[in-house]
Amino acid sequence: MSNNYSFLFKHKIYVLQFVFCLLFTAEIFSQANLIQSIDFDSQNRVVYALTGNYDSSYVVRYDNGNKEIWNLTQLFNQPFFWISSCVDNNDNIWAFMQNYLYKFDGSNWSQIPLPDSNLFYLKFSDLAVNNDYLFLTRMHASIYYQPALIRLKLSDNTWKVFDHNNSNYPENVLTGRIFIKGDSVFVGTTKGLVLAYGDSAKVILDTANSNLSTQSIFCFYIDSQNRKWLGTFDNGLIEWNDNFNFRYFNNSNSALPNNFINAIDEDSDGNLWLATDEGFACLKNDTIISYSNLVNSPIIEVKVDNQNRVWLGELGDGRLLVFDGNNLNSITDVLQEYNYLPEDFTLSQNYPNPFNPSTKIRYNIPSVILSSSKDDKVGVTLKVYDVLGNEVATLVNENKPAGVYEIEFNASKYNLTSGIYFYKLVAGSFVQTKKMILTK
Repeated sequence: MSNNYSFLFKHKIYVLQFVFCLLFTAEIFSQANLIQSIDFDSQNRVVYALTGNYDSSYVVRYDNGNKEIWNLTQLFNQPFFWISSCVDNNDNIWAFMQNYLYKFDGSNWSQIPLPDSNLFYLKFSDLAVNNDYLFLTRMHASIYYQPALIRLKLSDNTWKVFDHNNSNYPENVLTGRIFIKGDSVFVGTTKGLVLAYGDSAKVILDTANSNLSTQSIFCFYIDSQNRKWLGTFDNGLIEWNDNFNFRYFNNSNSALPNNFINAIDEDSDGNLWLATDEGFACLKNDTIISYSNLVNSPIIEVKVDNQNRVWLGELGDGRLLVFDGNNLNSITDVLQEYNYLPEDFTLSQNYPNPFNPSTKIRYNIPSVILSSSKDDKVGVTLKVYDVLGNEVATLVNENKPAGVYEIEFNASKYNLTSGIYFYKLVAGSFVQTKKMILTK
């Protein structure tokens, strides 16, 4: 994995569990912004959960530029934790954060306690609805001797837990994503693929009952041709034909950007879209096409809507990205307005990078501005330089209040040639420079 965010996001099962507990205090204050779940309602509105700004957890409903934003940390006076969400058949929004489920019925949010409580610290989780049942996985719950898979019956609010005490669900596992096909609920774990059916659960695929090279399965998908796919922690994408016939796509034998597959979804043309720790990719006609050059961070979630648009959830800046699958050189960042003011100056890496001819640069001005200027504003300049230090463009030169800003840099306006350039932000006492690459 190429950056520290990936380490914060996932741990392999062989890491000593007590180390995770010791790191809790440091980690909770070093969270990365991330979107780990995306879903759509009956109107094709995008609903996603954001762990953002290092202090709040949000659910956002987005529709063609219109955003409804709910800060669940503030609404329920809860500490911020990693949050996930989904939409049920009645367009109710469900969210999970630490020890509670949250439901939005179209008018109000309500809080629903889980059957267990006082979990020490949870990270990744996944929610999925199947008719009258809502399923929830909690990646680290088993480490704290709590069930990693639980089910809520929506019609009567009764709970069912799946663990090694009442089923063949393995103990001491890290749990990944949920995939539902008919009445079968599949769950990825670090001890194989689990099938939950009715009130029982068991491992149906691991290294003991097959010649699979790894049993660390994070996500699972059955495509429109009924082919079965495994997204693994460490072996990339695997097609599961039978227990002794597997086909591997990894970063050694294909263009797959990274061997950790965070999510899988399919478009209407039968192409598989893959979220990895180093960007995203597509399996088209049995060939991996990498789009990692369009992003600079791990992609945690991927979902395809009914218009074949590919929606991506990012770890790092926590951006919601949209890719139309056709314009192979561009990706759209859906600006997120979380109704908060940043606490620190930041200058983000431009995206895409490399770029041609346009790229976007994002920067934050904090709410506590160390400046003596009037109206709580600070003088901001954002300039672009060539490798010799010559100024080639001034993108910003004005006083600005606290906020999150993004600006587009179009190299064609300045007749620039291919090569390395630098962009420099000066805001009060804050100065930072980053490198970008123009390719033609």
